Amino acid sequence: MKRWVLLLRGVNVGKGNVLPTDELRAMLEKLECADVRTYVQSGNAVFSSALPAAPLTEGIERALERYMGRPIDTTLRTRPQMAAIVAGNPFERVARSHSNLCVTFLSHRPRPSEVAPLQARDFGPELFRIEGREIYTWHPNGQGESPLREALWKLPLRGAVTTRNWNTVRKLVEMLA
Repeated sequence: MKRWVLLLRGVNVGKGNVLPTDELRAMLEKLECADVRTYVQSGNAVFSSALPAAPLTEGIERALERYMGRPIDTTLRTRPQMAAIVAGNPFERVARSHSNLCVTFLSHRPRPSEVAPLQARDFGPELFRIEGREIYTWHPNGQGESPLREALWKLPLRGAVTTRNWNTVRKLVEMLA
């Protein structure tokens, strides 16, 4: 059994996107996931499963689409992958507020052409670093008016894309233990 983190995009924000944590937990348990725990009502779950990533993702996405009436982007990471994300934080020494340090999780490693708009600009004092299927961002003045956050949202990325702040990332890693 592997331990997994599930990150959903676009649930419990706005009207018509409600997915109660009890429903998410029950949905995962029906897919033979064990030790299911959810974290805050924004589509975060930690669980164990014997299924490989592809069939697990397919099952979760089918169940979510049936429940929500539309496709939901899902991202899965294993315990070792999440530990590597935390260990690889390039902004650990500069990030003063964990709520302004973020990780954007991608289902595919971005192509250079997809991230070219980020590479072409200087967002100072904001910082970003692309590492595999993650994009770390540091927003020292917050995310509300962040040009980097806006540019990131507009990238033509393939597949699932969802962002969590460092507080959430650390909590999910803690829950994996």
